[in-house]
Amino acid sequence: MRIRSLIILSMVGAAALIGTVGGVAVFTQMAATKYLGLTEATNVARELADTIVFKPSDGMPSLLERPEALNQFLELQHGRSQRDFVVVDRNKVIVAHAADEEHKAGDKFEHDPGNEVGQTLEDGIPRKFVDPEEVNAILAVPIEQGGKTIVGAVLLEYDAVLNAAEQRTNSMLWLIGLSAVAAMLVAALFAWVLLSRFGSGLRDMMRGMQALAQGNQMMRISHGRKDEFGQLADGFNTMADQLASARAHIEDIVETVAEGIAVLDAHGRIASANPAAATMVGRRADKIVGLQWDAALKLHDARGGDFAGGTSPVEMALATGRQHQGEVRLTRSDGSQVPVIASCSPLSRSEGGLVLTLNDISELRRAEGVVNERADQLAVLNRELHEKSETTTRLVKLGELLQACVTFPEAFSVVGTAMTEFLGGLSGSVHLTSASRNLVEEMAHWGDVRSSVNQFAPEDCWALRRGQEHVAGPGMLTPRCAHITENGKKGYVCMPLAAQGETLGILHLCEPNAAEKPQWLAERQQILRGVVDTLALALANLRLRETLRQQSIRDPNTGLFNRRYLEETSSRELRRMERSAQPLAIIMLDVDHFKQFNDTFGHEAGDLVLKQVAATLIEHARDSDVVSRYGGEEFALVMPGASLEEGAQRAETLRQAIKQLHLAHRGRTLGTVTASFGVAAYPEHGAGWAELTNAADHAQYDAKAEGRDRVVVARNNVPGERPAIQLVPPAKAGAEAKG
Repeated sequence: MRIRSLIILSMVGAAALIGTVGGVAVFTQMAATKYLGLTEATNVARELADTIVFKPSDGMPSLLERPEALNQFLELQHGRSQRDFVVVDRNKVIVAHAADEEHKAGDKFEHDPGNEVGQTLEDGIPRKFVDPEEVNAILAVPIEQGGKTIVGAVLLEYDAVLNAAEQRTNSMLWLIGLSAVAAMLVAALFAWVLLSRFGSGLRDMMRGMQALAQGNQMMRISHGRKDEFGQLADGFNTMADQLASARAHIEDIVETVAEGIAVLDAHGRIASANPAAATMVGRRADKIVGLQWDAALKLHDARGGDFAGGTSPVEMALATGRQHQGEVRLTRSDGSQVPVIASCSPLSRSEGGLVLTLNDISELRRAEGVVNERADQLAVLNRELHEKSETTTRLVKLGELLQACVTFPEAFSVVGTAMTEFLGGLSGSVHLTSASRNLVEEMAHWGDVRSSVNQFAPEDCWALRRGQEHVAGPGMLTPRCAHITENGKKGYVCMPLAAQGETLGILHLCEPNAAEKPQWLAERQQILRGVVDTLALALANLRLRETLRQQSIRDPNTGLFNRRYLEETSSRELRRMERSAQPLAIIMLDVDHFKQFNDTFGHEAGDLVLKQVAATLIEHARDSDVVSRYGGEEFALVMPGASLEEGAQRAETLRQAIKQLHLAHRGRTLGTVTASFGVAAYPEHGAGWAELTNAADHAQYDAKAEGRDRVVVARNNVPGERPAIQLVPPAKAGAEAKG
């Protein structure tokens, strides 16, 4: 519905509402007048009834009991109010009346057609009725005595009361009616004025909007109004200016934007195209306008193939009227193809059509190619990094295992197991240089192929000669090491194990299929270097620990164990013999007149004597015996599992062997070397290490005191007595005492 019709409808509705309100007011006032008249008549009748039954305090009877006085009273009331009154008793018999010729005292009242008076006398409720003979409205009100007993009724004409009330309200009703009519006229006048002004402004606005919708951007609304329509006109003119500016701006954008934009009508013909679209196609814009889109734009799928019928984005958008987008290849006029994103957006206008946007993604595709290439490179680097990380973890684990080894056999056992994991498919070995530096010996081997001898001279390996890795194999000009046993069809590498400024040996690897795998070493170069460094450092540390250990437990001059090692080991061996119930013998010996060797021949000669005595002891000792330099020129020999008699025999053998030594120093003969021996044993001479050494030491002192160059065996301990001694051999004691 139009706004003008709404205004007219609103004004008519307002006028109807005003008339309805006025009519309701009149009707309500008339009803109220009748109600008020009836109420006033009822009140008058009740007052009259109360007066009739009233008994004064002086004992006079009520008017109801005095008919003549009652008639006079009714006449008086009739004269004042000009109303007719009739009083009946309980049986509807007329007691008195005023100015009523139709009724006589003593007659029964029969002018109530519905017996309204009888009903009032029964229930005490006032009722109105119409006298059919006089056509008057009569009101019957009960007369109650004592507030409860009905003794009669008062019949009152109330037409006069109602007429008086209607006369009082007629003037008010006329005022209400005139006011309603005036309000309706005023509303109609205002509606006409409002419609005339509103219609003029609305017509101007409608003309402006229609012209703008038809494309007339120069349309403006001229006016001289100061009201809201003037403000709307000013707003319309401002909006038209902004639309014109925006359209010009949009046209500039379309003309200068890098994306190709073409507008197609509902039949698929090109209505317009911007310069970017013409550049992509390779033709002038005015040459493609008006052509069918497929004649001007050669579109192919993303791979450069032809679209199936009706599956290109343009065809789907024209057919469905919905937006479609996809990657296509645009064939230019020179035959080259350009990857573009074709976006087809249908127009909302009634005649249809769509906007085709072509976005060149050549640079994007080239960038994607670069990114994919970088991604592949990163994947390779990540894989290499992961492999390096795993290799580093394994190397760290190998280093930890090697550091935990305490002997070389343990270390080479770990190497033999780990190399299969590190260098799977390759056979190899680890060779260490001997302490004399004249021999290289195999310590560990893994794999099925043995391409190197077990022992060879250092000069037989080019890696040890040059101090760097040496690689040889099929097709290589490098010389082959002398310790290689195969005929040259296999490839191998020798890598020096160098750490802490010392070359410890070599790591040797062999590849049986080197001719088929020319890159076999390059693939493992980094991990091989890590293994070599880890192994070399671990072996160097192990050798250093072994050296330090030997220095801590051996005497540097004689190479024998020192006293500290002897006490620790012997105490342990003594406990072991005690658990197994086996004997243990200990021999203490001291070189006789050792100070004379130092004073006569010098300390170097004394050191020579000590070394030769130590060599003699080692020569006559078992593998289970512990030989040590106890201090100075004193030595000790512990023999686990040997009895006292076996210890004495061993001591005698050693005494004779030492005495047969013939030593010379710097061309001078040093003379005969002798030693004094003391022998003790477990359990004969005690159960503790201190008791045994004390017994052997005392026996040695006794041998010194008895003339040296002899063996003395401590006797069994007897409580309270000094240990006795036995000289060996007894027959030679006197002759050898001079030595």
